[in-house]
Amino acid sequence: MEVKAKVTIRGAKIFKGTIDGKDMDSGKIFTDVDLKGETSWGVCTQELKCSDSAMVKEIAHNPFPFIAEIDILMESNGKVTSQLVTKIKPMQREAAPASAAKAA
Repeated sequence: MEVKAKVTIRGAKIFKGTIDGKDMDSGKIFTDVDLKGETSWGVCTQELKCSDSAMVKEIAHNPFPFIAEIDILMESNGKVTSQLVTKIKPMQREAAPASAAKAA
């Protein structure tokens, strides 16, 4: 199943190289996720795998953090669900908090 989501991307990283003779090409983005629960407040970041490093290189020029629309492919074997980002469409830079905007 493929879903679209509007997210704040806080960071990204890539790796392209060889480990133990095996070619690797990976990318990851880090997005905001709301904390839920009686003893949790605010947000944290979650790591999402991307299909390859090229996808992440395409967004590297954007000033972080920024808001983007992403497509996520969700698959399950019945026990474990995996998520893979298949598309990233930058939309806008995240607005500065009101207190930071007044200070500037």
